Amino acid sequence: MKDTRSNRSIFIALGLVVLFGSFSLGAQSSAKHHWNSPSEVVKKVRKTFSDLKSYKADFVIQTEANKKVVTKKGVCYYKKGGKIKYEFSDPSGDEIVSDGKTLWIFIKRLNAAGKQDLTLNKSNKSGPIFSPMTEEGLSRIFRKYHYKFESIEQPQISPKDNRQYFVLALEQREKIGGYETMTLYVDAQTSFIKKAVASDGRGKTTTVEFFGVDPNADIEDGVFNFRPDGNSKIVNNPLVSEE
Repeated sequence: MKDTRSNRSIFIALGLVVLFGSFSLGAQSSAKHHWNSPSEVVKKVRKTFSDLKSYKADFVIQTEANKKVVTKKGVCYYKKGGKIKYEFSDPSGDEIVSDGKTLWIFIKRLNAAGKQDLTLNKSNKSGPIFSPMTEEGLSRIFRKYHYKFESIEQPQISPKDNRQYFVLALEQREKIGGYETMTLYVDAQTSFIKKAVASDGRGKTTTVEFFGVDPNADIEDGVFNFRPDGNSKIVNNPLVSEE
């Protein structure tokens, strides 16, 4: 029982990566932004993401809790239709893979795989659960959170790369757990959400950042297939139950 609960907590933590990170891309767009409002920036992000057919990008995920920082990195792949794959190089061998219907979270050191049915709660009119990697999921994010510019001066110039970013501050409309606040850094020239920082009510902060994005990359459907070996422990629906 203790091992099962421990495994579930790890699966939930990695599952939040999908909830948090997978919507964070858009397609190319350019304009003069001095007149933009937060809603116009969000509209651009949603529209450009709906036009995006696929992408490949490097990612870095950093989690800070109780004065401890954990960094994970790797390559992610996306294809329209809810197909997503996070291939971790650190920790090596870990994977998050979805073909749009089933989400697999594989933890190599445990040789355990969480198998999450993404079609549970079909009565939810906003789409299947755990689907922010889709247009519907991105739309849900902006419905569930209030959003505004973080400050009056927008866009802001980042000293890190000298690019301009719109900085959006998001806060949950209803405190239902998970990430209560988010900060999104939207590239003013491309409408990509370059970086997102999220915090929960317990002081845990997660940062997801993307690098070297290749929009509309040619990716085979087979990349999004996952087959655990016969020795792997399978945990069904670790992120949510049908109840």
